[in-house]
Amino acid sequence: MYQAELSLEKALGFYDKKKEEDIDVGLFGIGGAYEILGDLSDKDRCRFYLMAKRAFEHQLPLIKGDSYTAYGKTVALEPLRTEVRKHLEAVNEKSAKAGCQAHSEQ
Repeated sequence: MYQAELSLEKALGFYDKKKEEDIDVGLFGIGGAYEILGDLSDKDRCRFYLMAKRAFEHQLPLIKGDSYTAYGKTVALEPLRTEVRKHLEAVNEKSAKAGCQAHSEQ
């Protein structure tokens, strides 16, 4: 689990350095991976859920508009926003069930 966390920290570092020009679902993937780590962890569950929550919350405002077109394909964006919200709600529920403090750095 330690190696997975290091990889996610590196991914967040790369993401923070790049410009937000096009829609990128990288944070969604990072948040999902932290959510899984939280599900699997006993000791660091709250910290992983907090990291997942932060990634999902950061992702939502980056999904702008109704659709995105690239390489000749147009994709509706509301399903993506819905999926991010679904995972954010799940992380909040899991965090509450685990007894995590809502805004702490555990």
